[in-house]
Amino acid sequence: MIELTKNQKKVARQLIDIGLHRECKSFTEKIAKFTRSPEWETANPHELYLKLYKKVVVFDKHIADRYDGLSGSRYFITVLGLFRDGVLTIEDIELFDAEIQDLLFKL
Repeated sequence: MIELTKNQKKVARQLIDIGLHRECKSFTEKIAKFTRSPEWETANPHELYLKLYKKVVVFDKHIADRYDGLSGSRYFITVLGLFRDGVLTIEDIELFDAEIQDLLFKL
């Protein structure tokens, strides 16, 4: 397990907040696209509700798994996950010092 310094934890928290923002933005854009689709205009409203509900439940589980109850000991692995999933960019990771950047790039 990687132990971050106080300053590195501050950067990690900032990146985690950015990640949460980006994931929520992406999800709401997908929902907006779904509600503008031809299917939305023609399908059974109850079926649409069930599809929408399922999308929200799946996303909520993902968000809860990734972000709920985060403590400093999980910051590094959370940032690593966000980076590997493409939520965080190389430019975002450059906020860390060189040692942590190297670890993120290698793992």
